[in-house]
Amino acid sequence: MKRLAPVLTAMLTVAGLAVVAPAVAHAGEPIVGGSAHRIHAAQINAEITPPGGVTTAMSGGNTIGGVVRESRPRADGYRHIDTPRLIRQLKQEGLNTYTYGIWDAPTDWSDLVNEFAPAADRAGIKIWVYLVPPSECFYDPVPVKNGRCSWPYREDYVAWADAIAKLSLQRRSVVAWAIDDFPIGDNGNLFTTEYMQQIADTQDAINPHLGFYTTAYLFQLEAPDFYTKYGPFIDGIIYPYTGGDGSNNIDASQVGPNLDTILGHTSGTGLGVVLLGYTGRFLITAVSPTASYTAALINATKPYLADGRIMGVNLYALPLADPPAVSADNRAAHGIGRLSLSVSTGVGTSGGNYAQAQQSVRVDPSAARYTLRFADWDEFSPDVALAGYHVKQVLVDGAVAWSQDIADSSGATWQTDTVDLTNALRGKSTATLAFRLYENNGVGNYPIDLGIDDVSGTGITIHNGGFESRAGWTLSNNTTHVIPTVDLFPDHDPGNILRAAAATLADRSWTLHPVPGYHPPAHAYASDRDAMYGNGRLSLAVPENTTTTTGSCASASQVVRVDPHSARYEISFWEYLRHAASTPHRGSHIASVTVDGQPIWSSDAMDLIQYLWVNGATPQGNIDVSDLVRGKSRVTLAFRLCEAAGVTDFGSDVGFDNVETVGLDVHNPGFENTSAWTLSSSPSAPTARISVVR
Repeated sequence: MKRLAPVLTAMLTVAGLAVVAPAVAHAGEPIVGGSAHRIHAAQINAEITPPGGVTTAMSGGNTIGGVVRESRPRADGYRHIDTPRLIRQLKQEGLNTYTYGIWDAPTDWSDLVNEFAPAADRAGIKIWVYLVPPSECFYDPVPVKNGRCSWPYREDYVAWADAIAKLSLQRRSVVAWAIDDFPIGDNGNLFTTEYMQQIADTQDAINPHLGFYTTAYLFQLEAPDFYTKYGPFIDGIIYPYTGGDGSNNIDASQVGPNLDTILGHTSGTGLGVVLLGYTGRFLITAVSPTASYTAALINATKPYLADGRIMGVNLYALPLADPPAVSADNRAAHGIGRLSLSVSTGVGTSGGNYAQAQQSVRVDPSAARYTLRFADWDEFSPDVALAGYHVKQVLVDGAVAWSQDIADSSGATWQTDTVDLTNALRGKSTATLAFRLYENNGVGNYPIDLGIDDVSGTGITIHNGGFESRAGWTLSNNTTHVIPTVDLFPDHDPGNILRAAAATLADRSWTLHPVPGYHPPAHAYASDRDAMYGNGRLSLAVPENTTTTTGSCASASQVVRVDPHSARYEISFWEYLRHAASTPHRGSHIASVTVDGQPIWSSDAMDLIQYLWVNGATPQGNIDVSDLVRGKSRVTLAFRLCEAAGVTDFGSDVGFDNVETVGLDVHNPGFENTSAWTLSSSPSAPTARISVVR
């Protein structure tokens, strides 16, 4: 059945929304125009939706453990998709579909055609092929600059429509394909009505039963012009849920309301809806997704799956490779838990907004005085220009007993506070104690993650002051834009996330398991162990209140043996920014990686994601250094932080960890001890050290 650009036979206006009234087909008459697509979309969605709905997972950029690859490169020098392991994992987690992303490696398409699709046929797993739009294609003819893209057809989506449709005729497992974010930004310049028609015509001439989808966010799906422009050519929408504020992955309370809003727009169009839930990092959220959040998100979608209102749920970055827990995900002062009160990147608040945790405490009437002790932490470097917005507070029976502006605190490390509550508690036997993040003035983009831990008192009895569980505290807020949560390290463990997803999909109970092999540091804050994996990382840093000189550098280098038999050579690494950024100092600290002095990656420290380990070469993925290495027996690999402009007070700590290579023999790639690397520091700053916290 051919999709045609819509013929608008009638228009109704309901609450400002233009709705196409379906054409009426009489016996023997073909249905044409927009109505032909509406019927086609509904038919396709019904054909490819299994009983109980589509349950699928997919990998994504800068998430950890979503792609299951072989541990060693093949003869071509690439680590291919580990098809047997991936199929086993999908079956184990109870998933009936896999959204196969083609972005990370040039071999992904051939792996799909030659290995994964045939195996999925045998296993009864359905496949949605997922491509990136032009904004996520980082092609460069210079190998060391070349990056991630959907290979081999890149930005020729008509060629992709042809190739995927032909594959779907050969492999019954291939039932749909999708393009990420084609309504976003300049991508819309390519995906015009004429181009969409070419894609649809090409696909439908080969296999008219193949589904075609795109990703769209809530703000787009609330706009009628989305359906006017794209509705005639797609079969449905993949909707990424990002909380009630549009930027978090810890609050599943708005799944139902948001789906209801979207379904109000898609009703009568025939378009299907798949909810995409982040089970791996969404890079602008203050707190990463957890096992508990994953379970809550799946449970919130179940009523919509059960009655067919949505097609399915897509678990983005579900850690199917089951990697280790990220050490830096434990932001507690001690133990495995803390209270987090947060506002995510890009989220707007209003004065008077708040989030808090409270409990009823017992007061000893015989005590001479009452004090409260607690530790607090925030990801903020002091900057007087940002004072007057976020305020941390202690309340007793609803009255503020202590407050401090976030900008007045030291930030970036735990500090201990003692508050005298004698006047607030005198004469009472019980009281309600609360910790609150309060918005003194609204913000437009001022992210904050306030941590509270190690709560104790004199003359008062506090339950679970270490937040080692969720017992004892009641969480509340007056807006979805300021979020309270008891943040437990085991909740971030990939094994627990997998366990929660599988159990919830199967309607089984589940519990958090301890993180395998984890022991809190003996002589440090738990959050000081901010490595990606294990205990150590490389630290290239400029302390606060330090004056630097333009051109000064710190580095860690190693002479690396080159395998002469490798077909190609590549380097991958992960980086981390410990201190919050400060806009006036953009261009001051420049991080880079070099091979024999030739840069293969560089970044302004301001451009690095704060407090999250991310792949250091986000657009590039694994960096192909073959042209710099081939023919040599040894090369020097170096990580550097240099001062492009001297500063007087701009603290920054850039971390590197988890170095992975093909054809290069790097020793101590996880920086678990001080061996193998040669460190060099400037007389004042920057400084280089291997930070190991045990």
